Amino acid sequence: MTRRRPLLAPAAWLAAAALATAVPATAGATDVGDEVEVTAGVVTGLSCALKARRSGELKGLTACPPAEAQKELVVFDVAERQIYRIAAKVVRRSALESAVGGGSIDFTGTAVKVDAKEEIATVEVAEFSIARKPKAGAFKGCL
Repeated sequence: MTRRRPLLAPAAWLAAAALATAVPATAGATDVGDEVEVTAGVVTGLSCALKARRSGELKGLTACPPAEAQKELVVFDVAERQIYRIAAKVVRRSALESAVGGGSIDFTGTAVKVDAKEEIATVEVAEFSIARKPKAGAFKGCL
């Protein structure tokens, strides 16, 4: 005779889904020497990225005030909820600035330094591509 497992009630499904999507900040911590690959990382200011990682609210990443973004630019990996600093050897700050406020960056590289206090890795990028922030009115007439 085969035993069946009891079915979960919809409320239990929602609770299980919430637990599965809740990623603690230290879950995927990066160590020096680790290879890092980010797809569609959001370029934003450090304070906005820290707030998004803490609260889980991602709207503030693209709406980061320009004054905050000018202090220090970082990349926020939305999928892993990790923050990365980019070493200036390959990627110039001006290239990162072109993606602030709605653009993104894809990159692969190696972690060369990790700030243990803030859990932010500095990555020496090997390859990258940047999708610039769309110009105002770029999607006008699409519908």
